[in-house]
Amino acid sequence: MNPDDVVLVALINTPRDLEIATREHWYRIPSKHAPKFFSGAQYLAFYLPRAFGERKWSIDTYATVRGHELARRVDLIPEEAQHPRANEIYYKLQLGEMETREPPIVSKRGRRVLFLWTNWEKFSTAREWNDLYLRTPAHEKLYDALRADNMDVEREMFVHEGRSRYRVDFLVYLPQGQIVISVGEKAAQEKLGKQIALTVTPNEIENHLARVQRTIQRAARELKQNYV
Repeated sequence: MNPDDVVLVALINTPRDLEIATREHWYRIPSKHAPKFFSGAQYLAFYLPRAFGERKWSIDTYATVRGHELARRVDLIPEEAQHPRANEIYYKLQLGEMETREPPIVSKRGRRVLFLWTNWEKFSTAREWNDLYLRTPAHEKLYDALRADNMDVEREMFVHEGRSRYRVDFLVYLPQGQIVISVGEKAAQEKLGKQIALTVTPNEIENHLARVQRTIQRAARELKQNYV
């Protein structure tokens, strides 16, 4: 196994789907939702949602990818010939034997995610979901700093602002609210109710990390003072 081998983490919806992948050695992806360049993955790992009970929000199984082909859903699951998507086209990924990931990679909170790209080095050393991301050195440096400061942080989360919904690089959870952190080209701060939104630049992270940490800690104190 090479550290740079590509691992595709994919949502598997039900225990039945995982049983099929284990027994019959294949996994289906709707062609219209397939991630770009999915054929370059050497490994496929499975993220388990709430339907898996005590195993929910974890990655505890994976397999090698041996190839793929196109097939109709009805040809893959003939017993569901009346399914509304029976004639839609899917990619059928051919898999090797299912392997157990010990210990499982866990997520503290449920994730609305279909796919996540990572590599074998990240996958083999990750303790939790946030450790899997492959982002810029600035992103990684800030993530490490937030963990060093014992922040309850999640990466690439969706937040709501009115009727809008958008993804941010980091979301820090506090008893009094949240700190929303984006990595962008222009530093900024905005207060949104029980949220404080910060934008920090890659240059600040790379060259003035201590100052960035103080800004985040100051935002945490502000939330605490306002909502005691």
